[in-house]
Amino acid sequence: MTDDDRIPVAALDRISDAIFAVDDAFRFTYVNEQALRLLDTDREPLLGTPLWDSVPDIAGSTVQTTIEDAMETGKPQSIEWHVEEWDQWLHIHIYPDDSGLSILCSEITEQKRREQNLSRLHEATREMLAAHTPTEVAAVMCRTAVEILGLPISGVHFYDEAADALVPVAQSEESREIIGEAPALDAGLAWESYNSGEARVANDLRTEDDVYDRATAFRSELFVPLDEFGVFIVAATRPDAFTDMEITFAKLLGANATEALARVHNERRLEKQRDNLDLLTQMMSHDIRNDLQVVAAAADTLAERVDSDESELVEKINRATVEAVELTTSARELTQAMLRTETGPKPVSIDEPLRAQIEELRATTELSITVADPLPTVSVMAGEMLDSVFRNILKNAVEHNDSETPEVTVTVETGPETVVVRIADNGPGVPDESKEEIFGRGQKGMSSHGTGIGLYLVRTLTDQYGGRAWVEDNDPSGAVFIIELSRAEAEPAVS
Repeated sequence: MTDDDRIPVAALDRISDAIFAVDDAFRFTYVNEQALRLLDTDREPLLGTPLWDSVPDIAGSTVQTTIEDAMETGKPQSIEWHVEEWDQWLHIHIYPDDSGLSILCSEITEQKRREQNLSRLHEATREMLAAHTPTEVAAVMCRTAVEILGLPISGVHFYDEAADALVPVAQSEESREIIGEAPALDAGLAWESYNSGEARVANDLRTEDDVYDRATAFRSELFVPLDEFGVFIVAATRPDAFTDMEITFAKLLGANATEALARVHNERRLEKQRDNLDLLTQMMSHDIRNDLQVVAAAADTLAERVDSDESELVEKINRATVEAVELTTSARELTQAMLRTETGPKPVSIDEPLRAQIEELRATTELSITVADPLPTVSVMAGEMLDSVFRNILKNAVEHNDSETPEVTVTVETGPETVVVRIADNGPGVPDESKEEIFGRGQKGMSSHGTGIGLYLVRTLTDQYGGRAWVEDNDPSGAVFIIELSRAEAEPAVS
């Protein structure tokens, strides 16, 4: 670069960034006016002094290492630096040339604060989304406004239909110290913002027409509506208090809080629906079972009084009664599976529920049931309804069995990662084209007197447990229903 090509010093002084130049011994050879203001010094004492002496915070820091590396390699370098003494962030660009280094410092304090606030606001949003009640969300909002956004006076009002007003649910400490308990609002700027759904900034309340309380100690207010839920209010005791960045972050906080409030509202509505459905199922199951017991008792009485020609009708009543009881049981179990609120599968011992269902089948059904080996005491990843899985498969092996003597064989195979339960029968088997569809909702299979729910419940529960359920052919005839579950922890097998 020739002398004619050089940028005039006056032009460098007009640049908004601080510019330094140092020689190969890191001594100042030039500083522009912005650099002098940054260092709070005059030009003459600075020129000729080493960089490390004039800016002591650089000595021994990564900034010094970066500057020295640029000098040694002749390659441009850049680094971000937080100057503790000035509470400033600088983006430092270092350009080497034959005479030394040119160093350009751009202040990025506001940019870094925005980045930090966005990161911390993201954490606050996660906390709001994890809240269980609207009041918890409101409390996080006020705390976030104070601790992250630097807005010490804030409050959250929710709309109360009974009062037809915005009722306070959360308030910062400084707000409480200034005005005491926040009032319910059924008029004023907050009410207008809520009803319009538009955020609003009142830079000076003394010039506004619709202020709720003319005697308020506040001079500025910011209103952020939270959809149908309410409004977020930020205040200050001086006019024109809010920067564009503060307004933007307050709106962002309000938008995130609205999403969290919607989630809480939907979860509470779904929880109420689940509770109502569960109660309805229990009532129906209880009342229907009581009525069926009356029907069964009456049928038993009739069986002693009717002749052989009418006994078939009594048998039909008994069979229908048993099927209806099974239907109420399956419906209750399916409802429990659909409304299950467990966070995920947990370790469950497989031998206890399997053994209990085998013994119940032996006690209530005429069949030959064999356990191939002693049931292992091993835990699998499942849930409290694992017994329903085994009960429905065992029941299915009998209901669909057309053999003179139904035979069922139960085998449990343990591997390093999974446990596989095989329940084989000597029935007619399942055609290949039906091996998948029998697990569908309402699929009863061929000539079935079942509910059409049992195998669907088996598939539903094993899916929830992260396992698998399928059917294969038995040899020489029949079907093998297979349940595969992840192994949780193993213990030595016992007899």
